[in-house]
Amino acid sequence: MKQRGFTLAELAIVVTIIALLIVAVIRGQSLIGGANAKNVMAIVSDIRTATISFKQRYKYLPGDWPYSANEIQGIASGTTVGTNGDGIIDGTIDATGAAQAGSEVAELPLQLFQAGFIGKINSSEAQRRITTSFGPVQVVSRATAVGLVAGFVNAPNSQNAIVFFNLPCDLVVEVDGGMDDGSLTTGRAIGNACAIGRVDWYAITL
Repeated sequence: MKQRGFTLAELAIVVTIIALLIVAVIRGQSLIGGANAKNVMAIVSDIRTATISFKQRYKYLPGDWPYSANEIQGIASGTTVGTNGDGIIDGTIDATGAAQAGSEVAELPLQLFQAGFIGKINSSEAQRRITTSFGPVQVVSRATAVGLVAGFVNAPNSQNAIVFFNLPCDLVVEVDGGMDDGSLTTGRAIGNACAIGRVDWYAITL
């Protein structure tokens, strides 16, 4: 019995379908990447706006304020780690992006949320209250940011920084191009070198 092979026209159709599927996948990945970059930039904008609004209302930065829970109803009291009221968000971050328990870093998102300046936080993890789909986001002192991203010492003077943990390299490049100067080593946003497809720490001036 004679076997029938594919004609050139049939092969061309198959190749065209495969090409269209590849293009669709690439476009889908691009759309996802663009959405993730917008999400990171929105987080930066929201944190900046919220901290400014909090300071205008209460005269101190969130996390750093010296009030007790009894003095300001509905908002957590001052922290146990750090010097309250000095304008610097004290506290460390561990290798997983988690904030030091009881520190100003850990309490800042909670106080922003309780004051109504941000809409939601991760209530189940006190040391990771703001996150992306890749890892935690923290507001830290300049010194802490420099300890995580050595190049941040060259960033424009700012007492505090927003730090992202474990972002994909291409996402960081897109965010830096949209918010800063497009270079991970200069400007207001500086990150560590890309390693295994990730930038472990990316710091942006608050």
